[in-house]
Amino acid sequence: MKGYYQHVKGTTDFFSSQTIVFQEIIEKAKKIFRTFGYEEIMLPLLEETSVFVKSVGEFTDIVERQMFKIEGKDIVLRPEGTAQVVRFFIEHTLWKEKEFHKFFYIGPMFRGERPQKGRLRQFHHIGGECLGSNLPYLDAEVIKVALLILEECGIKDVELKINSLGCQKDKERWKNELIKQLQNRKKELCPLCRKRLERNPLRILDCKEKSCRRIVETLKKDIYLCSSCQEHFERVLYYLDKLKISYDYSPTLVRGLDYYTNTVFEIVSHKLGSQDACGAGGRYNSLVKSMGGPDIPAIGFALGIERMMLLLGKEKKKPSLKVFVAYRENCLDKAIEVLNSLRERDIPSQMSYLEKSLKAQLRLAQKLGAEFAIIIGEEELKEGFFTLRDMRKSQQEKVDWSQLLEKIKC
Repeated sequence: MKGYYQHVKGTTDFFSSQTIVFQEIIEKAKKIFRTFGYEEIMLPLLEETSVFVKSVGEFTDIVERQMFKIEGKDIVLRPEGTAQVVRFFIEHTLWKEKEFHKFFYIGPMFRGERPQKGRLRQFHHIGGECLGSNLPYLDAEVIKVALLILEECGIKDVELKINSLGCQKDKERWKNELIKQLQNRKKELCPLCRKRLERNPLRILDCKEKSCRRIVETLKKDIYLCSSCQEHFERVLYYLDKLKISYDYSPTLVRGLDYYTNTVFEIVSHKLGSQDACGAGGRYNSLVKSMGGPDIPAIGFALGIERMMLLLGKEKKKPSLKVFVAYRENCLDKAIEVLNSLRERDIPSQMSYLEKSLKAQLRLAQKLGAEFAIIIGEEELKEGFFTLRDMRKSQQEKVDWSQLLEKIKC
């Protein structure tokens, strides 16, 4: 509305009901991570620009067009979590503590891109990273963790797409083959993919433009994996089958970040429209070494919380309220005493802070979703009891303090 401040486009104001859903997602994710042996870490929102240029890739969309830079500084708001976790891992020489690590993180990420449904400038990721093992079973387990979090949150109508990019030599061989096949069809590509053909040809494979999709469908899709990488991928698929996880082998799935090697995957839903991925991940076996650390294999994934909330729909949730204390005009002091006694016992309690009639207070209790209402009036004060109303059953009875506590704790 004209004359009023509004939130920055591409960011979100979370109402109380949305915050409840947001926190439930986080709590369920944390429970699953801990079951699988992940340790939580909290990293800063600010990082040196080079952390992402070096890892994500100089010619990726994130680096070229999407990073929020701090003016006058070589610092950015973090656009993704994996490179940051690797920086953390290397800086603190964590491989010296033990050979294998599992970390998880939850927090906001920032990308300066055109906002649309499912694509925001500030968004939140749930991420998991495993460093130190190249075991194919770990690939399958990481995917299982991602799917379990979605399932636990009530999101089931999703599809797993999976592919292998192979090692760095395999990727280079694939890039060269793509350049050969596409060089004479350059004019048919979208403007962005014409640039990608010279800088990052693999990205052409997952371009969403119809003209590019038609070309990609005609390309030779031979597997350019060496025997070791092919064997690794076959074992990953074997373990997915053992875990009863269905998947769609997608030979054109490449992901948009340069650090990926070998297994890459996306978890998608047709309900999200063009931005259909609610989670994604893969191996980055060369990243730790390329950023100055030891030669250590790694794999990880991230889920977008806002996209998960889109899939959950617009279900309204109210804060948990056990007791509402309603009082007549001259009984405020007793109501305050009761209210604080309940809160000291960790019982979620509320009262009206406005001068409302008893009837209006009970309507408010109903609106707030209170399970019980304690009614305090002159009769209650005089005779030393409380009127306890069960808001769900619309029944009430007279009880003393000990009875009241016993009943509301049931």
